[in-house]
Amino acid sequence: MTEPFDSELPLMQVKSLGKLYARKTSDTRRRMSRMARNAFWNIGKPGTAQISGSEFWAVQDVSFDLKRGEAIGIIGLNGSGKTTLLRILAGQLLPDQGEVMIRGTSAAMIDLQAGFQPKASGRENIYLRAAALGFRRSETAARVQEIIDFSELEHAIDAPLASYSSGMKMRLAFSVMAMVAPEVLIIDEVLAVGDFRFRQKSLAKVREMRAKSAFVFVSHSMGDVGRFCDRVMVMHKGKVVFSGEPDAAIAYFQTLEQNTTVAPEKSKSLIPAPVSRPDMISDFEFEWLDAAGSEPAAFMEGDAFGLRVSFVLKYTPRNLIVGVPIYDADGNVLAGLATDADGRKLEAEAGQRVVLEMKASDVVLVPGQYRAAIGITDGTEFMFMAELSDFLVRHVGRKSWGVVSIPFKWSYSVDGVAKNKPLQRTVNSLFSKRADH
Repeated sequence: MTEPFDSELPLMQVKSLGKLYARKTSDTRRRMSRMARNAFWNIGKPGTAQISGSEFWAVQDVSFDLKRGEAIGIIGLNGSGKTTLLRILAGQLLPDQGEVMIRGTSAAMIDLQAGFQPKASGRENIYLRAAALGFRRSETAARVQEIIDFSELEHAIDAPLASYSSGMKMRLAFSVMAMVAPEVLIIDEVLAVGDFRFRQKSLAKVREMRAKSAFVFVSHSMGDVGRFCDRVMVMHKGKVVFSGEPDAAIAYFQTLEQNTTVAPEKSKSLIPAPVSRPDMISDFEFEWLDAAGSEPAAFMEGDAFGLRVSFVLKYTPRNLIVGVPIYDADGNVLAGLATDADGRKLEAEAGQRVVLEMKASDVVLVPGQYRAAIGITDGTEFMFMAELSDFLVRHVGRKSWGVVSIPFKWSYSVDGVAKNKPLQRTVNSLFSKRADH
């Protein structure tokens, strides 16, 4: 519900919010029928719901207040309830429990292009979108040129929206939303709207709005969450499991992410096909190694990193090579660990067991899950090829992004006065789609 603005009260109040879903449509119909019957006969306590059959809580018992000038972040693993919560806050879904109270105007930047009419012009769509946000036509007319100027679409504003590129549509939608400047703004990943230059322009506009608006921000970018939000909630299985300062919340989320037993879906095979030649290689063994020479549950960022390979040769190769490529979770090659990298040759004969160990002084991969494969060749001919077990890299409290972290130290001065305390962090060597992991 929406109430008139009162400067002494939060702009948004969320109380014991909950949303039920069911795996069977029959259970959903049964619950809706029960709710309608109870409402008609005034039976039961309003705003509560009971689970039955295949029903489960997608969101349960979420409460928070949001004041003018504040930004609250919502982060969590896939399936944690973030999107459902956002849609309830935006008024797109009705809760089965609790309530959302908004004082002043509100707008959701969840799907910026939703509600646009392809056959209407960009100018007409400005009026349509503003009307959906509760603005009179006269109010929109007073701002329409400002919206067009901000979107930089003057040349195409009277053309049908169907002729716009997706980037042009995003710019138009953001421009309308930014110019109407609601008191409560619900944002889902749209700080990446447009190209780099327009994104910076959009971010500057959002910064201007911070003085009078309150923000709910959902993003997979931990960097954006940490820089934009005053506090952050971590959701897991529909519940808020942590709420606090951004750095502490992000650290909690990363621990949750790394300790989850659900492995990410492997997008593609790492190798063309497994190769096993018993007449050439047998008794193959492999394990990851930590600094103590044991197989770790996970590597810590910055710790020693190693592996051990063992196999029995069934014939004498002319040019024995062992290679272990490392991949990210999507199957992109990050590094290659090969025995011939330094020009040395492996010398072994038929009937002998070969044991190889590789040690690196420290892990330079940022926290995340990684994949690997192995190839054992005689020159260019594969004797053995297979995927290996995945391994985890866990964070040690440093902020990292990209793929590879490099130890470094900053020093700084203010007005020529050196500050004694150094700034120690890690920095990425590759800006990539795995940013802000």
